[in-house]
Amino acid sequence: MPGVPDSVNHTATKPGREPINGPLSPRPGFRPIAGSKPGKARPVSWILVATFIFAHLPLALAMKFVPTLATVHALLALAVGMVWALNGRSMARVAYVGAYITGSEVMWRAVGASVFWEFGKYACILIFVAALMRSRRFKLPMLPTVFFLLLIPATLLTVFQVNFSDAKEMISFNLSGPLALAVSVVFFMNMQMTGRQLVKTLIAYIAPVAGMVAIIVLGLASSDVKFGRQSNEAASGGFGANQVSALLGMACVAAFLCLLDTNLRWQLKVLFFGLILEFAVQSALTFSRAGLYYTAVSIAVGALLSMKNLRSAFQMSLILGAFFLVANYVIYPRLDDFTGGALSARFENTRLSGRAEIMDADLKIMAEHPIFGIGVGQAKSERARFFKGFASHTEFTRLLSEHGLFGCVALVLLVTMAIKNVLAAPTSRGRAVAATLATYSFCFMTGNGMRMVLPSFIFGLAAVGLASGKPGAKKKKTATPPTGTGRSQRFPRRVKPSLGPVTPNPATS
Repeated sequence: MPGVPDSVNHTATKPGREPINGPLSPRPGFRPIAGSKPGKARPVSWILVATFIFAHLPLALAMKFVPTLATVHALLALAVGMVWALNGRSMARVAYVGAYITGSEVMWRAVGASVFWEFGKYACILIFVAALMRSRRFKLPMLPTVFFLLLIPATLLTVFQVNFSDAKEMISFNLSGPLALAVSVVFFMNMQMTGRQLVKTLIAYIAPVAGMVAIIVLGLASSDVKFGRQSNEAASGGFGANQVSALLGMACVAAFLCLLDTNLRWQLKVLFFGLILEFAVQSALTFSRAGLYYTAVSIAVGALLSMKNLRSAFQMSLILGAFFLVANYVIYPRLDDFTGGALSARFENTRLSGRAEIMDADLKIMAEHPIFGIGVGQAKSERARFFKGFASHTEFTRLLSEHGLFGCVALVLLVTMAIKNVLAAPTSRGRAVAATLATYSFCFMTGNGMRMVLPSFIFGLAAVGLASGKPGAKKKKTATPPTGTGRSQRFPRRVKPSLGPVTPNPATS
């Protein structure tokens, strides 16, 4: 994205083929091998990062007052993504744009940009597909492909039972998220990132979220916000508190993952530490508990997997301890006083706000339609028989009620992909990143469905091949037997070293 300088990309090329981040590995998982001679990566400039993030504060406020500017901003982000995708020089840049669109989606909705509701999902799908087609060397992994194909039969029920206009809207609303997830997984499985590129991808997400914070703060300062026992739209920038809270929670997780980079400068570590606290504060003030819950669970998973030895465990304990002390003894008491005690009352309430009843209704619908489900989008009206005609807040039970047995298999494949991405990571940091992103995606789909592109993008990002080893490190060449096949070639027989000529023993001659 503009303001976030791209790292040096070293590509491997073949005659008649466009370069990508490296040739694809033939082993399962479609991990590309690293490019030759990666060289020494320069550290990320903290000045450019801070400038890029804080420049979005006035930009977001300008879009709040001039919605046309938000429309131009959305179309410009898509245009830049398409140019970089069709250019074919850097898959990492396409990932930056995808992260930027993911972080900007709620802001565009909140300020009233003149783009259709699912713009963020389809924009990511478009640029990712364009980049994959431009590379001409991608493989189509089985798991994400089968995952989405399993959701097609239920669309036929909707097409045959509902008028075309309503059917099109139902299918688009409910399947654009799974489609974006499948495309994101395919895109990231066909590329490899360095640690520096991953950090810049997360920064590209954080920057527009910081702009959303500016809109929220403006609303708090310019109006008399009353806090009660429900989600507070007025403290969420005038938009849905659930979506804003989840957006801010993921920003906390993104900043935390940046802190896991040991090569990060101390100025950036201070910046990300402060951003985590700010995003957490604003998420709490929305009075939507989901965002902070998702954040706590995801960071706990990432912290545990990043503790590879006593030293890393001690460092992680210091970081988490500092967050706890500042949050619990400095920030929380002041926020509770600011809300007149309503904040503590809100978080002491453990009710699921009707989600449990909706999930129970979905299971009852599946019991009545066990094979093909009731059809995409048709469970909403059917839930009124058991509870209320609400849209699903849990993607997993929606898959069961609307897709039946096919949705159950798709759910199994979704979990399998997440586990596979974690196990395929070559380093402890890679496993921590993959597990953290997958955990947040699952948490989001449990409480918010797939109303945003956010769960789809971060689930796909968890599948990226994160390069291991130090920059510039050369791999040692290992000798391979020139002939032979099968086990003898894969596991060459060890030859004992010679100890020189052997003198015969007269006693045994």
